[in-house]
Amino acid sequence: MSDLYWTIDSLVVKDNVMFGFGWIFHARYDIVSLRFRVMSAARNVPEHIYADFGKSREDVGRSYLNHARAMNSGYVVFGALSDEKRPDSIVLECALADGSTIELSVPPSKIICFSNDYAKDKNRIVLRQAGTLLKRGLYLIRSGKISSFFDKVKRYLNGRPQTALQKPDELASLFEFQEGQNLSVILDHNLGGGANQYRDRLVDAIIREGRSAIVLTYHVATLSHMVIVRNKRLNIRYSIPDIAFLWQSLQQLSVKDIIYNTAVSFVKPDEIPQFLIRLKVLTSARLMVLAHDFYLVCPSHFLLDHDGKYCRIPEISVCDNCLPKNRYGFATLFTERDISKWRAIWGSLLAAADEIITFSNSTAQLLMKAYPQIESAQISIRLHEVAYLEDKIVRIRQTASLRIGVVGQIGFHKGAAFIQQLSREIKRREVDVNIVVIGSIEVSCEPSIVSQTGPYQYDQLADLIDASGANIMLFPSIWPETFSYVVQELMCMDLPVASFNLGAPAERIASYSKGLVLASMDAASVLDELILFHSRIYPAH
Repeated sequence: MSDLYWTIDSLVVKDNVMFGFGWIFHARYDIVSLRFRVMSAARNVPEHIYADFGKSREDVGRSYLNHARAMNSGYVVFGALSDEKRPDSIVLECALADGSTIELSVPPSKIICFSNDYAKDKNRIVLRQAGTLLKRGLYLIRSGKISSFFDKVKRYLNGRPQTALQKPDELASLFEFQEGQNLSVILDHNLGGGANQYRDRLVDAIIREGRSAIVLTYHVATLSHMVIVRNKRLNIRYSIPDIAFLWQSLQQLSVKDIIYNTAVSFVKPDEIPQFLIRLKVLTSARLMVLAHDFYLVCPSHFLLDHDGKYCRIPEISVCDNCLPKNRYGFATLFTERDISKWRAIWGSLLAAADEIITFSNSTAQLLMKAYPQIESAQISIRLHEVAYLEDKIVRIRQTASLRIGVVGQIGFHKGAAFIQQLSREIKRREVDVNIVVIGSIEVSCEPSIVSQTGPYQYDQLADLIDASGANIMLFPSIWPETFSYVVQELMCMDLPVASFNLGAPAERIASYSKGLVLASMDAASVLDELILFHSRIYPAH
């Protein structure tokens, strides 16, 4: 027990949903599983919500300089329980690589449960989370990373609701003159990434037309629904009690189009399709469904099965066995865990859609595999607009030895475990190969093989790749991504790029002159392929 270091920065329970974050590491052994066991008097058996661990915590790494695992000690937990009973006890179960499991009781003082005094509880959450982020920010300042500190503050402030709507009719009262006419209603998550970039450009286009957009999203940190109201005059974020509140609000407004971007991270996601369909019937608005991920197909929106492997959309009988055990993505938020019901619910949204849009042929084919009733003529395939990407070509100067570059925030679905395996294979062979992550990786890797730059801004990417010495770029995502801005950026930079034979990235890389679609996902075979790819791209060596 003395070798285990841990804390909970924030743990919030509202209704049947739990969200929290903190850090944990063991001095001698890797953590192989981390989950919260929740008990209440109303439940005969405990329920478990798994945490996503291995996230970068530079502040903890600095505090525990003698412990290599401290640097990747962060974790996040987010999931739903089967009912809304207040928990009587919460225990953190930490399974280690030596086969042992350590149980840690979570002090009641660390848990914020929402009560009838919603505003008071929400303020406690904001204050506690802000205090934690401030502590982490002080580390960045002391380290001279002032721009990173201000970037984190900006993201936190821009993400949370500024105030709350108390009554449904308050939404309509926000608009002046014609601002409330021909509205666009967009449903989207608030997690960042490509889907949010797409939504932001969509909203900008709506504003240029002189119209207003209402974005319904979900703020995970405070477990609250949020609407973002934007037009030429307004840019405000409001918390609202639930989707039913927005339904009442919209009945007083004129809606021109309804856009489903993605519902990933929303609580009670099974309520969303009916809400959008009812809104379409009420307003006669055009309904557009976009496939940025595979949440339309499965609550495990990266199509990872309960073993963490790409499932390829198998027979329903396989899904029936998988989904109740699946802890990947946001699968636990659908408490019924019934894939047939999920497909029926989301299939009704697809049937009601005036247009279904995917961003690659691969995504369209997978969507039709899950829903055979959809015909190809119902799907529009549109490549993402990438005109904003700069053709900033990176000149590779070091070519003698293989330096593998990996770009982004590399979590599990982005291939963190594979990079860890690849680094071990490199070390085992004792070959002159290194991996540099331009960004960060959410797993502990051999520091002599793997280095990381930390988070970056888009306009820094080319310079960071240049400085890193990387000469072969690897895109190690283990799910069939629907586009991937990272791959497009690397191709615009004229860099050699390799990826697994999955999804839209492989489609584009297959026709790219400096591209390699890997034949295997085995670390040893991939290393062989990358060594050969390096020698082909740089034949002089």
